[in-house]
Amino acid sequence: MQRYKFNWSNIITVFMILLAGLLIFSPRLKSWLIMGLMALGFFKPDIPPLKDRQNLNPAPAMLARSLQGNTVNLQQEKGKVIFVNFWATWCPPCLAELPSINGLYQKVKNNPNILFVTVDVDNNLEKSTQFIREKGYDLPVYGGDPIHVPDKLYENGIPTTLVIDKKGDVVFTHFNRANYDSDEFEQFIIGLTKQ
Repeated sequence: MQRYKFNWSNIITVFMILLAGLLIFSPRLKSWLIMGLMALGFFKPDIPPLKDRQNLNPAPAMLARSLQGNTVNLQQEKGKVIFVNFWATWCPPCLAELPSINGLYQKVKNNPNILFVTVDVDNNLEKSTQFIREKGYDLPVYGGDPIHVPDKLYENGIPTTLVIDKKGDVVFTHFNRANYDSDEFEQFIIGLTKQ
């Protein structure tokens, strides 16, 4: 009878298999892993130059409503820079980037020329608002039916983020997770308020 020997290679292989299994079946663990990678500098969004004003599209028609009944109509918010993020409570990449979105929001929330709109694509505002509160975030949460928040805005999936300038043009679009709590992205948003 041959006896099986444990060595570092076997231990690492077993560990990697267990980790892969956990990542597949645990959205929380997956979001924590993504947050860790974001903290290490991965998933930085490509920030366009502020002077690059070619090939811009106007902001899409969108009407979103908060649990408190406040509404945001992108077409009526010209004159403000608008950060729009589409997310859901069941989406690990969304959960991973929410702390960075909240961090950016904390830095710029007192600027009257910047508006944050985080849209729960499931339109379950009670659940998403409670989730935001439980996590200690201060983000405004909105939702809307498909007529008023067309899914073509996030047709590649979620999370999807748009930044709309004061003229009402989309100057930034990013699909998938990203770290928005950086000095570079803060300067990008603030810079847009001065154009």
